[in-house]
Amino acid sequence: MKVVRLLKPQDGRLALGFGLTGAACVVIPLMVGLLTGHATSGAVVGLGAWLVTGRAVVNPAAVRLPYLLGVVVSIGVGTALGILVAGQNWLMVLSAAAVAGLSGLIPSIGVTPTLTLLLTAANPLPLDPLAHTALQMLGGLLASMILTLPWWWRQTRPLVTVLSDLADALAELAEAVAQPDLAADEWDVLRRRAAAALVDADRRARARSRRQRRSQVVDDVVATLRRVFHEVAALHGLCGSLNRQAGRVGDKVGMRELAAAVACALRTFMTPSDAVRRSCRAREAVSGFAVRVHDLRAGSAGSEHDMLVLVILRQIVHAAERIDQALAGSAVSARMACAPGLFLPAIADLAVPPTAELRSRLGFDNPRVRHALRVVLGTAFATLIIVLYRPPFPQWLVIAVLVTLQPTYGETRSRAWARIAGSTVGGLVAAVILHLAPEHWPLALLIGVSAAFAFGLAATHQAYWATFMTMCVLLLLDFQVQQTEVVAESRIVLTIIGGLIAVACTRLLWPRGETARLADRVARMMNSHAAAARVLAQLSRGRTAAERAEEAIVEAARDANAVTDSLTYVVHEPTRMMAPGRKSPTGKAPAGRTRAGRAPGGKEVSEDVEQVLGTAQHVRDDMFTLTSVLRDQTGGEGGVPYVLETLADRITEAADAVQARVPYAMTGEANRGLAEEAERLGALAERRLAEIAADENETPTRFALVHLAAVDHALRSLYADASQLCEAAPSAFEAG
Repeated sequence: MKVVRLLKPQDGRLALGFGLTGAACVVIPLMVGLLTGHATSGAVVGLGAWLVTGRAVVNPAAVRLPYLLGVVVSIGVGTALGILVAGQNWLMVLSAAAVAGLSGLIPSIGVTPTLTLLLTAANPLPLDPLAHTALQMLGGLLASMILTLPWWWRQTRPLVTVLSDLADALAELAEAVAQPDLAADEWDVLRRRAAAALVDADRRARARSRRQRRSQVVDDVVATLRRVFHEVAALHGLCGSLNRQAGRVGDKVGMRELAAAVACALRTFMTPSDAVRRSCRAREAVSGFAVRVHDLRAGSAGSEHDMLVLVILRQIVHAAERIDQALAGSAVSARMACAPGLFLPAIADLAVPPTAELRSRLGFDNPRVRHALRVVLGTAFATLIIVLYRPPFPQWLVIAVLVTLQPTYGETRSRAWARIAGSTVGGLVAAVILHLAPEHWPLALLIGVSAAFAFGLAATHQAYWATFMTMCVLLLLDFQVQQTEVVAESRIVLTIIGGLIAVACTRLLWPRGETARLADRVARMMNSHAAAARVLAQLSRGRTAAERAEEAIVEAARDANAVTDSLTYVVHEPTRMMAPGRKSPTGKAPAGRTRAGRAPGGKEVSEDVEQVLGTAQHVRDDMFTLTSVLRDQTGGEGGVPYVLETLADRITEAADAVQARVPYAMTGEANRGLAEEAERLGALAERRLAEIAADENETPTRFALVHLAAVDHALRSLYADASQLCEAAPSAFEAG
């Protein structure tokens, strides 16, 4: 799982509290070892504690015991592998590269197994293998227990708490939907509170430090709750119309029970327990509400007024269904957000995904796969250098490559220079200390001071972490087996070489992986939206099922998620959208500036594409609404399929413009189709008035008029959002 910064940068309690607590985790075993006469054993326990505390750096206030216990297990696995491959050079090359590649492919594994493997295989063990492994894991358990105690600095508000507050605010808003006596200003207060919670969650999710990345899991949860917010607002409008048209009919069909079920599903959305979440699913309440609406329809007098009320009730059912589907679709992400770093999927989640989805996960087009390949090649190359040239303290070379390599060139370069500078300064200070050769007690004090600064300043800048972490590790190794200043010199030189190898790997191996693919991904997303519109056109003719339309919309959402994944990498990649010398399909070389005079890449294009993604989300919401309205249609040509097919053609043409990076001029065919549909609606209304004058009640014209009135709003909303999508997407990539 990717990592997101969860705390306000101005929260000084965290730096002080976590720094002192992390230092205590390392120093306590050293002190106990000195007092009991087992200094070496105490150092081994301290090293295990340091490894676990180093993994807690990314999320100190919200780190949980299950996550740290998983790190302890990885320490045991890495130590065992290191013992097995010690002295077998080529086996060490293969095993280190394989474990490093697996950590790149599955970020939740982290660098701990590879780091422990290298430290164990490259250094003589100070104790017997079994005792060494057991004591390192004991140190990890000690740190896990200490770090997860209810310290005062852990009272900061992690993102999972912010998301829970957002879900609770939405639950209160959902409950207010079914309160017809609620004043307008009271509703506005609840809506503003939920909107403010949504803005806060979105801001926290987008916050980045210089060395941490956004979490796709958190982004998915925030996007789901944003969609629920809009659906609840729509429910409020529908219930208001229902109360004005039919008084208390909502009480007869169980509107309060439906709202309570939706609120319960929201309140349990951010809970790690699947049993609790399933007990509050809104699906059963929605089904019961739909049955009561059907019964009400069967017992109605069949008047125009009753039919319009039933249309509103059906829209309420569909809105509640979309809320339940959205929460169910993000249930896995919510569980992962509640238990960051260690996620044990349910048995149903272990099923083999479809071939297309499996290909997308493991194919070269996936940026995570490309990063894993970089890690494998970089680690293998560094390990090969160790085997051939046998430098002193060789593990530092592979470790430098492993921790410096990042998914993008910009991140790797930034981390490389920070790590080289920090390791140089920290190594020089450690060399002076090792040259003076202090006794164990002063050395333990220096280890504690360097650990406190390392853990406390880790979130500030990578250079601070590298400086004090280097001092802490070198002095900790000296505590186990006495070292000389040569270990610090080797650390500095090999860190520089390792950083350069990491930069070279990222620069030479697919440096513009996502930037070069971004336009193609956006075009693919738009084509999938066009395909969904064509399926909707077939649904409006009665030639396909509503489930097929929903599948097409979900497929469009998957392509949109692929674009979202790309954006997390694009902001860190080189800013040129095309390789040097490449020409656009118009035959002209790209001018290197967008319509606003910005470089066509990096953060600016990322912001434009984020707006495109927001518009695409509105288009899919409109499609879901239209699918719900068209579900009961018996078929017929009319103007609806014409408008949908025209919009599909327009979106396809705009996708071609995105790939060509040229402007796109919209035509008026869809406007003409909407005008024809309005004329048809007017003709139906006129015909229905004549039927009413003749006391004709149950006629095809009557049902067609009611249905067309329900379709009109969704179709026009889809037209407006699709037009905005066709305008915004080509503009984001237009060169010149």
